Amino acid sequence: MGIDIYYPRVNLPGAKLSPAYEFGNDDDLQPVEISQIKIPEVERQVVHGEKLKSPVNRLAKSSLNRKDEDKPAVTLEETLVIKSDSSIEESSDLRFALRYYKVSETVAVLYEYPLQQSSNAAQESEVLLKNILGALGINVDELQLNPESFIWPLAEGFTSNAGDTVAAKQALQGFLLRCGQKDGFQNLLVFAGLIDDLLIGPDSEKDRRDFKSQNFDCFLTLTHSLHSMLSFPQLKKDVWHQLQALYSRIQENK
Repeated sequence: MGIDIYYPRVNLPGAKLSPAYEFGNDDDLQPVEISQIKIPEVERQVVHGEKLKSPVNRLAKSSLNRKDEDKPAVTLEETLVIKSDSSIEESSDLRFALRYYKVSETVAVLYEYPLQQSSNAAQESEVLLKNILGALGINVDELQLNPESFIWPLAEGFTSNAGDTVAAKQALQGFLLRCGQKDGFQNLLVFAGLIDDLLIGPDSEKDRRDFKSQNFDCFLTLTHSLHSMLSFPQLKKDVWHQLQALYSRIQENK
């Protein structure tokens, strides 16, 4: 950059002299060969096919495992009870979706399905539904399932002074009353989970899951949802037990 370094050859005024260093004789230094130094061997075991994990990952994994071991196992019955107990609460986030079918002159079906249900899951649910209807004695060979849908909330941002649960119950009852007037069914079979409390019978009924509904002027039968049976096939036995009263009424009308 055009700058030359200047090394003064005389003592500058006010400058301090460098200290005098004394160095030993280089002949006193003994060379050490590298071969004479012993390096301790460290045993290292590497498992083939296994990736080395950082201490942080190992610690996090061990902590998670200890937490999981401390938690008691949850049975199917406890899972269903938890879902049932927390199904309908006074909440502004109540959301559910239903499909309604008329399957015979005397029977109609209402079933709850997940809002994010895939097309494959919907087909599996319809196959299961037809199998159940066939077991009840309903001819499903030429049955065309043309559903009417009910989704709550009816519109985003919908509010009601009566509360979300009460408003949902009133809207659902209005939907079913319209379907009953149009189709004239005598039995309404409901596969549900979240909306059980919206349709379950009063305390005065002997069987709150199979009773004569005064609101709809028909018999109302409630049982587990189709998607829960697909997830837990052992529920099918319980469902069939709950449908025995409906099965008897269908056979009497033949």
